[in-house]
Amino acid sequence: MKSCIIAGEGNLPILLAEKNKDFFVIAIKSLAVLSSFENKAYMVDMHDFNEMIKIFKTHDIKKIIFAGKFYRKKNYRIKISKEVKEILDETKFFGDDTTLKKIKNFFENNGFVVVSPKTLIKHNFKANEIIFNNKFHNDENLKYFKNTIKIGKNILDLISKFDIGQSIVARKNHILGIEGIEGTNELIKRCGKFYNKQLNENNSFGPVLIKLPKLNQTLDLDMPVVGIDTIKLAHKYNFFGIGFLQTGVLILNETEIRSFCKSKNFYLYCIGN
Repeated sequence: MKSCIIAGEGNLPILLAEKNKDFFVIAIKSLAVLSSFENKAYMVDMHDFNEMIKIFKTHDIKKIIFAGKFYRKKNYRIKISKEVKEILDETKFFGDDTTLKKIKNFFENNGFVVVSPKTLIKHNFKANEIIFNNKFHNDENLKYFKNTIKIGKNILDLISKFDIGQSIVARKNHILGIEGIEGTNELIKRCGKFYNKQLNENNSFGPVLIKLPKLNQTLDLDMPVVGIDTIKLAHKYNFFGIGFLQTGVLILNETEIRSFCKSKNFYLYCIGN
Protein backbone atom coordinates (compact mmCIF):
# COMPACT_ATOMS: atom_id res chain seq x y z
CA MET A 1 0.00 0.00 0.00
CA LYS A 2 1.74 3.18 -1.21
CA SER A 3 1.82 6.39 0.84
CA CYS A 4 1.84 10.10 0.04
CA ILE A 5 2.76 13.11 2.18
CA ILE A 6 0.57 16.20 1.76
CA ALA A 7 3.23 18.80 2.52
CA GLY A 8 2.39 22.12 4.10
CA GLU A 9 4.73 24.73 5.56
CA GLY A 10 7.66 23.86 7.83
CA ASN A 11 10.31 21.21 8.39
CA LEU A 12 8.04 18.30 9.34
CA PRO A 13 7.08 17.20 5.80
CA ILE A 14 10.72 17.51 4.68
CA LEU A 15 11.89 15.34 7.59
CA LEU A 16 9.22 12.72 6.91
CA ALA A 17 10.12 12.63 3.21
CA GLU A 18 13.84 12.24 3.99
CA LYS A 19 13.11 9.28 6.25
CA ASN A 20 10.69 7.70 3.76
CA LYS A 21 12.21 7.95 0.29
CA ASP A 22 9.57 5.63 -1.19
CA PHE A 23 6.73 8.01 -0.21
CA PHE A 24 5.23 10.29 -2.83
CA VAL A 25 4.86 13.99 -1.98
CA ILE A 26 2.22 16.54 -2.89
CA ALA A 27 3.69 19.97 -2.13
CA ILE A 28 0.97 22.54 -1.50
CA LYS A 29 1.45 25.73 -3.54
CA SER A 30 2.69 28.77 -1.55
CA LEU A 31 3.37 26.57 1.50
CA ALA A 32 5.92 23.93 0.44
CA VAL A 33 8.85 24.16 -1.98
CA LEU A 34 9.01 21.36 -4.53
CA SER A 35 12.82 21.37 -4.64
CA SER A 36 12.94 20.53 -0.91
CA PHE A 37 12.01 16.94 -1.70
CA GLU A 38 14.06 14.22 -3.36
CA ASN A 39 10.99 12.00 -3.49
CA LYS A 40 8.66 11.77 -6.46
CA ALA A 41 6.74 15.02 -5.92
CA TYR A 42 3.98 17.15 -7.41
CA MET A 43 2.91 20.75 -6.80
CA VAL A 44 -0.84 21.11 -6.24
CA ASP A 45 -3.13 23.93 -5.11
CA MET A 46 -4.47 23.42 -1.59
CA HIS A 47 -8.10 23.30 -2.74
CA ASP A 48 -7.58 21.05 -5.75
CA PHE A 49 -8.72 17.81 -4.12
CA ASN A 50 -9.62 16.34 -7.50
CA GLU A 51 -6.03 16.69 -8.75
CA MET A 52 -4.78 15.06 -5.55
CA ILE A 53 -7.13 12.12 -5.99
CA LYS A 54 -6.04 11.80 -9.63
CA ILE A 55 -2.40 11.53 -8.50
CA PHE A 56 -3.33 9.00 -5.81
CA LYS A 57 -5.11 6.79 -8.30
CA THR A 58 -2.36 7.08 -10.93
CA HIS A 59 0.24 5.79 -8.47
CA ASP A 60 -2.02 3.40 -6.52
CA ILE A 61 -1.62 5.47 -3.34
CA LYS A 62 -3.90 4.42 -0.48
CA LYS A 63 -2.35 6.10 2.58
CA ILE A 64 -2.01 9.88 2.94
CA ILE A 65 -0.17 11.82 5.64
CA PHE A 66 -0.86 15.52 6.23
CA ALA A 67 2.28 17.20 7.56
CA GLY A 68 3.21 20.83 8.16
CA LYS A 69 1.27 24.02 8.66
CA PHE A 70 -1.79 24.80 6.54
CA TYR A 71 -3.58 28.14 6.32
CA ARG A 72 -7.06 29.07 5.22
CA LYS A 73 -7.22 31.09 2.01
CA LYS A 74 -9.59 33.96 1.40
CA ASN A 75 -9.39 33.65 -2.35
CA TYR A 76 -9.29 30.56 -4.57
CA ARG A 77 -6.74 30.38 -7.38
CA ILE A 78 -8.69 27.67 -9.13
CA LYS A 79 -12.28 26.74 -9.70
CA ILE A 80 -13.01 24.50 -6.75
CA SER A 81 -15.22 21.45 -6.81
CA LYS A 82 -18.70 21.34 -5.31
CA GLU A 83 -17.50 19.03 -2.52
CA VAL A 84 -14.64 21.34 -1.49
CA LYS A 85 -16.90 24.42 -1.60
CA GLU A 86 -19.36 22.65 0.70
CA ILE A 87 -16.57 21.92 3.20
CA LEU A 88 -15.36 25.53 3.13
CA ASP A 89 -18.88 26.94 3.43
CA GLU A 90 -19.79 24.61 6.32
CA THR A 91 -16.67 25.47 8.31
CA LYS A 92 -16.40 29.18 7.50
CA PHE A 93 -17.13 30.24 11.07
CA PHE A 94 -15.61 27.23 12.85
CA GLY A 95 -12.12 26.47 14.14
CA ASP A 96 -9.38 24.54 12.40
CA ASP A 97 -10.17 21.19 13.97
CA THR A 98 -13.73 21.18 12.65
CA THR A 99 -12.44 21.95 9.14
CA LEU A 100 -9.79 19.23 9.33
CA LYS A 101 -12.33 16.63 10.41
CA LYS A 102 -14.41 17.47 7.34
CA ILE A 103 -11.36 17.15 5.09
CA LYS A 104 -10.40 13.83 6.66
CA ASN A 105 -13.93 12.51 6.11
CA PHE A 106 -13.80 13.62 2.48
CA PHE A 107 -10.68 11.61 1.69
CA GLU A 108 -11.80 8.59 3.72
CA ASN A 109 -15.13 8.58 1.90
CA ASN A 110 -13.15 8.46 -1.35
CA GLY A 111 -11.39 5.28 -0.24
CA PHE A 112 -8.13 6.60 1.25
CA VAL A 113 -6.62 6.07 4.70
CA VAL A 114 -5.49 9.20 6.58
CA VAL A 115 -2.42 8.32 8.66
CA SER A 116 -1.09 10.40 11.55
CA PRO A 117 2.57 11.54 11.43
CA LYS A 118 2.91 10.17 14.99
CA THR A 119 3.03 6.65 13.52
CA LEU A 120 6.24 7.65 11.72
CA ILE A 121 8.02 9.79 14.33
CA LYS A 122 8.56 8.61 17.91
CA HIS A 123 10.27 10.21 20.89
CA ASN A 124 11.73 8.72 24.05
CA PHE A 125 10.66 11.31 26.63
CA LYS A 126 9.05 9.71 29.68
CA ALA A 127 5.98 11.02 31.47
CA ASN A 128 6.93 13.86 33.86
CA GLU A 129 10.56 13.79 32.72
CA ILE A 130 12.38 17.10 33.20
CA ILE A 131 15.50 18.10 31.26
CA PHE A 132 17.69 20.85 32.69
CA ASN A 133 21.24 22.05 33.30
CA ASN A 134 22.43 20.97 36.76
CA LYS A 135 24.49 24.14 37.04
CA PHE A 136 21.35 26.33 37.15
CA HIS A 137 18.89 23.92 38.76
CA ASN A 138 17.30 24.46 42.18
CA ASP A 139 14.02 23.77 43.98
CA GLU A 140 12.69 27.30 43.47
CA ASN A 141 13.17 27.03 39.70
CA LEU A 142 11.40 23.68 39.61
CA LYS A 143 8.46 24.92 41.67
CA TYR A 144 7.97 27.93 39.40
CA PHE A 145 8.23 25.79 36.26
CA LYS A 146 5.74 23.13 37.37
CA ASN A 147 3.21 25.61 38.73
CA THR A 148 3.32 27.71 35.58
CA ILE A 149 2.87 24.67 33.35
CA LYS A 150 -0.11 23.54 35.46
CA ILE A 151 -1.80 26.94 35.03
CA GLY A 152 -1.15 26.98 31.28
CA LYS A 153 -2.38 23.42 30.75
CA ASN A 154 -5.57 24.05 32.70
CA ILE A 155 -6.36 27.10 30.57
CA LEU A 156 -5.62 25.31 27.28
CA ASP A 157 -7.87 22.43 28.32
CA LEU A 158 -10.58 24.91 29.30
CA ILE A 159 -10.58 26.75 25.95
CA SER A 160 -10.40 23.55 23.89
CA LYS A 161 -14.17 23.64 23.39
CA PHE A 162 -13.72 26.85 21.39
CA ASP A 163 -11.29 25.07 18.99
CA ILE A 164 -8.56 27.69 19.42
CA GLY A 165 -4.91 27.53 20.39
CA GLN A 166 -2.44 24.68 20.89
CA SER A 167 0.06 26.81 22.79
CA ILE A 168 0.03 29.34 25.59
CA VAL A 169 2.73 31.48 27.17
CA ALA A 170 2.50 31.98 30.93
CA ARG A 171 4.61 33.57 33.66
CA LYS A 172 3.61 32.65 37.21
CA ASN A 173 -0.18 33.24 37.20
CA HIS A 174 -0.11 35.68 34.27
CA ILE A 175 -0.98 34.71 30.70
CA LEU A 176 1.19 36.59 28.21
CA GLY A 177 -0.34 35.14 25.08
CA ILE A 178 -2.40 32.40 23.43
CA GLU A 179 -1.44 31.02 20.03
CA GLY A 180 -3.50 32.35 17.16
CA ILE A 181 -3.25 31.94 13.43
CA GLU A 182 0.34 33.23 13.49
CA GLY A 183 1.76 29.95 14.85
CA THR A 184 4.01 29.03 17.77
CA ASN A 185 7.18 30.81 16.67
CA GLU A 186 5.43 34.16 16.23
CA LEU A 187 3.75 33.66 19.62
CA ILE A 188 7.20 33.18 21.18
CA LYS A 189 8.52 36.34 19.53
CA ARG A 190 5.49 38.42 20.53
CA CYS A 191 5.51 37.34 24.17
CA GLY A 192 9.30 37.40 24.38
CA LYS A 193 9.47 41.00 23.20
CA PHE A 194 6.80 42.00 25.73
CA TYR A 195 8.61 40.20 28.56
CA ASN A 196 11.99 41.71 27.68
CA LYS A 197 10.53 45.22 27.46
CA GLN A 198 8.03 45.22 30.33
CA LEU A 199 8.70 42.42 32.82
CA ASN A 200 12.36 41.45 32.73
CA GLU A 201 14.16 42.19 36.01
CA ASN A 202 17.33 40.86 37.58
CA ASN A 203 16.94 37.19 38.50
CA SER A 204 13.31 37.15 37.33
CA PHE A 205 11.72 34.02 35.95
CA GLY A 206 11.21 34.08 32.21
CA PRO A 207 8.02 33.00 30.40
CA VAL A 208 7.08 29.35 29.87
CA LEU A 209 5.59 27.95 26.67
CA ILE A 210 3.03 25.19 27.18
CA LYS A 211 2.13 23.20 24.05
CA LEU A 212 -0.43 20.42 23.82
CA PRO A 213 -3.27 19.30 21.57
CA LYS A 214 -6.79 20.48 22.15
CA LEU A 215 -9.07 17.99 23.89
CA ASN A 216 -10.51 15.56 21.30
CA GLN A 217 -8.35 17.13 18.57
CA THR A 218 -8.01 15.37 15.21
CA LEU A 219 -4.36 14.35 15.53
CA ASP A 220 -4.28 12.59 12.19
CA LEU A 221 -4.08 15.96 10.42
CA ASP A 222 -2.85 18.60 12.86
CA MET A 223 -0.48 17.41 15.58
CA PRO A 224 1.40 20.06 17.56
CA VAL A 225 5.13 19.96 16.85
CA VAL A 226 8.18 20.94 18.93
CA GLY A 227 11.58 20.96 17.23
CA ILE A 228 15.02 22.33 17.96
CA ASP A 229 14.23 25.60 16.15
CA THR A 230 11.36 26.25 18.58
CA ILE A 231 13.61 25.47 21.56
CA LYS A 232 16.39 27.79 20.34
CA LEU A 233 13.93 30.58 19.56
CA ALA A 234 12.38 30.40 23.04
CA HIS A 235 15.84 30.48 24.62
CA LYS A 236 16.79 33.50 22.49
CA TYR A 237 13.78 35.41 23.85
CA ASN A 238 14.68 34.56 27.46
CA PHE A 239 12.01 31.93 28.04
CA PHE A 240 12.48 29.81 31.14
CA GLY A 241 11.44 26.64 29.38
CA ILE A 242 8.80 24.63 27.52
CA GLY A 243 6.26 22.07 28.68
CA PHE A 244 4.70 19.64 26.20
CA LEU A 245 2.29 16.73 26.48
CA GLN A 246 3.91 13.29 26.27
CA THR A 247 1.30 12.04 23.81
CA GLY A 248 -0.22 14.12 21.04
CA VAL A 249 2.87 16.26 20.39
CA LEU A 250 5.49 15.43 17.75
CA ILE A 251 9.07 15.97 18.93
CA LEU A 252 11.66 16.54 16.22
CA ASN A 253 15.44 16.51 16.75
CA GLU A 254 15.18 14.83 20.17
CA THR A 255 18.92 14.21 20.64
CA GLU A 256 19.78 17.81 19.77
CA ILE A 257 17.01 19.12 22.03
CA ARG A 258 18.24 17.12 25.03
CA SER A 259 21.81 18.28 24.48
CA PHE A 260 20.78 21.93 24.11
CA CYS A 261 18.68 22.00 27.31
CA LYS A 262 21.40 20.31 29.34
CA SER A 263 24.00 22.81 28.14
CA LYS A 264 21.91 26.00 28.51
CA ASN A 265 19.83 27.53 31.28
CA PHE A 266 16.61 26.16 29.77
CA TYR A 267 14.06 23.71 31.17
CA LEU A 268 12.01 21.13 29.28
CA TYR A 269 9.12 19.20 30.85
CA CYS A 270 7.27 16.24 29.38
CA ILE A 271 3.77 16.47 30.82
CA GLY A 272 2.26 13.11 31.75
CA ASN A 273 -1.34 12.42 30.78
